[in-house]
Amino acid sequence: MPGFTIDGFAQGCKKAMADAENKHAAARLYLQQTLDQNNASEIMEVLDAAIPPGADVGEMIVHLSPELTMLYARIPPRFQSGIHNHTVFACIGQLVGHEKNTFFRRDAGGSGLDPVGEKVARPGDVINMPADAIHCIENPDAEASCALHIYGGDFSEVMDRRSLWTSTGHEEQAFSFETLLRESASAMARDDNTVGLDALVQAIPKARAFVDR
Repeated sequence: MPGFTIDGFAQGCKKAMADAENKHAAARLYLQQTLDQNNASEIMEVLDAAIPPGADVGEMIVHLSPELTMLYARIPPRFQSGIHNHTVFACIGQLVGHEKNTFFRRDAGGSGLDPVGEKVARPGDVINMPADAIHCIENPDAEASCALHIYGGDFSEVMDRRSLWTSTGHEEQAFSFETLLRESASAMARDDNTVGLDALVQAIPKARAFVDR
């Protein structure tokens, strides 16, 4: 599938899912084939052109439809995200750099979280996450990492079912992209990650409101 385009990927991925019994497996395979058959720099050039300067994470969604959400994850150096879920299946297609995913599950009492493992996506990798996954991401490198994240549904339709957890105490709260930025800044401040905080503000200037608190 030469010549990556956002519309072309979206239509091809939705067709692959529609024709498959296992939509998650079909989406993962289509994303893997896309990474295998296209140059990462060319994919990134197309995605970069779709994102306005200084965009926050919610503005990095490049396709939204009932079957599929595509998000271009440009992750600043040393960035750490807040803990969150999606409520729909996800696939991470790593383009450059690394993305470390730490996974959690609700604890036995249902009021907190326990860590249950990690996966690191390297260039060319595709990582799968089921609909009930809870995770946070980290860029462990001194350079930005970039990935194409795809989700098996429309984020605008599931937003009121999503959750985010505080970096200390793992208290569950309603998800929003603004809250994700706030909790990401909180997680980095907790770890004295000044490199990550500075990189976040440089990438997303509006995040300064959370860093300066």
